[in-house]
Amino acid sequence: MEVESSCSSSEDTSTLAAGEQPVEDPSSGPISPEDSLPGFLKRSRADIHNKFIDLEWQQRNRLAKGGIHSPENTSQWARLANDETTRRNRYMNVDPFVHNRVPLQVPEGHSDYINASFIKLSNTISGTNREFIATQGPKEGIHSHVWRMIWHECADPVVIVMLTQTYESGREKCFQYFPFDMTNPELPINEEDEFEDGFTATLTLKNITEDKATSSTIREMELTTADGQTKKVWHMLFGGWPDYSIPEGEDINGLVRLVDFSASKNPTKSEAKQTVPRIVHCSAGVGRTGTFIALDWLLAEFREGRFDNIEEDKDPIADVVDELRGQRMMMVQGEQQFFFLYDVMRQLWLDRQTGNEEKLKLNGVSLSPEERLRAEFEQEMKDNAERM
Repeated sequence: MEVESSCSSSEDTSTLAAGEQPVEDPSSGPISPEDSLPGFLKRSRADIHNKFIDLEWQQRNRLAKGGIHSPENTSQWARLANDETTRRNRYMNVDPFVHNRVPLQVPEGHSDYINASFIKLSNTISGTNREFIATQGPKEGIHSHVWRMIWHECADPVVIVMLTQTYESGREKCFQYFPFDMTNPELPINEEDEFEDGFTATLTLKNITEDKATSSTIREMELTTADGQTKKVWHMLFGGWPDYSIPEGEDINGLVRLVDFSASKNPTKSEAKQTVPRIVHCSAGVGRTGTFIALDWLLAEFREGRFDNIEEDKDPIADVVDELRGQRMMMVQGEQQFFFLYDVMRQLWLDRQTGNEEKLKLNGVSLSPEERLRAEFEQEMKDNAERM
């Protein structure tokens, strides 16, 4: 008895006439790089906008619940508020949370306040703890505070990533807290011994390089205390990132490479999968600073394979921004910066899928021309407007 197959397959060619070809199942064809994108990288601009609005509301609720720190208010999101903290802040609306602020090591009776926050993110697969100190751009008159903090909180060598120019649009964004060039290579730190504890130091510029790969000015310096102890300092100034905005063109490539370069100079704790804090600052220490730290974590997640089989409803970009804002207010401050994280990770994924080795490097990723991303955004906004 013949048994007729209950399903016909394009692979069964026994009944095909000579020269005939089986009909291919379209669903079995190659998957395009765009189709292979994880769900969170397929989101439309409108969806990403809604994600950002949700994060903004969560932040408002967090800050409303936090309030001003007091014996009665021990919320993890409480902030300090007094004349001295106001004087030391660069901006009146950006403060660290009490629970993870960095205290200065000063004698009893002196204020230990500096506008800086400990930041920790853990990689999902490797379990590596990525540590940072996010801080504001140092202010004139109290810039020695940041060097006091660095001396006590950072291992040798110290890594500092500066994401702002000292002046932008005619306004000071950060005091010149380091030697500018080799004509004046030494900068005295805390000559007046502000806290009367003997901590004074000299910062000496040893070398300065304009690094095209990272679009940065790299300074190699040495911090030497009065008793002769020294630490090497890597200072990386990335100047191609205007406040409230994003890098463009080759500066995008440079930023991604800077993430990796700063990590490569950062020492690790041998007894644990844990990095020593990198100092990251812009002007307020939240927008560009938060975007840099988020990108560092996302690149590590990508390279460890976290996104290869990620659930469709997961969005690690929104999640890491929310986690960062729980450690320092306003991290990834602007919506344009939030979009930027999706653009970078989407292009990184596509470059890997297309095997574009010239664009995908171990030390960074080149994006397609900035004009293409801008055109895609404008077209999507136009399409959304027509549907409304």
